[in-house]
Amino acid sequence: GHRRSVSRGSYQLQAQMNRAVYEDRPPGSVVPTSAAEASRAMAGDTSLSENYAFAGMYHVFDQHVDEAVPRVRFANDDRHRLACCSLDGSISLCQLVPAPPTVLRVLRGHTRGVSDFAWSLSNDILVSTSLDATMRIWASEDGRCIREIPDPDGAELLCCTFQPVNNNLTVVGNAKHNVHVMNISTGKKVKGGSSKLTGRVLALSFDAPGRLLWAGDDRGSVFSFLFDMATGRQAPGLFL
Repeated sequence: GHRRSVSRGSYQLQAQMNRAVYEDRPPGSVVPTSAAEASRAMAGDTSLSENYAFAGMYHVFDQHVDEAVPRVRFANDDRHRLACCSLDGSISLCQLVPAPPTVLRVLRGHTRGVSDFAWSLSNDILVSTSLDATMRIWASEDGRCIREIPDPDGAELLCCTFQPVNNNLTVVGNAKHNVHVMNISTGKKVKGGSSKLTGRVLALSFDAPGRLLWAGDDRGSVFSFLFDMATGRQAPGLFL
């Protein structure tokens, strides 16, 4: 489920609109009302509706309300389409326009929480990583799982990113401190495409040309690797 509320004009106008909406709302709906108080919210003595009761909220997607959502990403060059992953093991594809915003589809298949995901350059493919020690390749058009690839180390996968120039290559980071370059067409690790950090790999990012890969871990260290786009091999760069 997901619920929508729109804010316009001054606070007084918003309050009037809120009262009107509140009176006509269906049971359990989320609307911005003046009834919410910050102190009560902090104390936990609030309903779901009251926790979201403030002006300025355009829409609330709450299909993952029971588990954390570690990542939200807009599709590339698309202001109206986004996705989010959840520790409930699923990924939601959503559209904001035309109104009202809707959940297009929910991708299910991971047996544990989804830690991260990334859109391909053309937005036709998503790659996801999970605490179930697998990465999955999805078709965004119909939500089909194209391929499931196990982590080479059998470890929890914590983050991922596409190589920006060659989307056939995806980089993943795991709980055993390793960064691996994976070929999503073959489902295999690229030879020479693995590196080790000092801790659990939590973040990955390429520079725009795709020649430099940065990786951060839970020990507070950030590493860079020179990336060979032809072979997928990594060479050590800077350490911060």
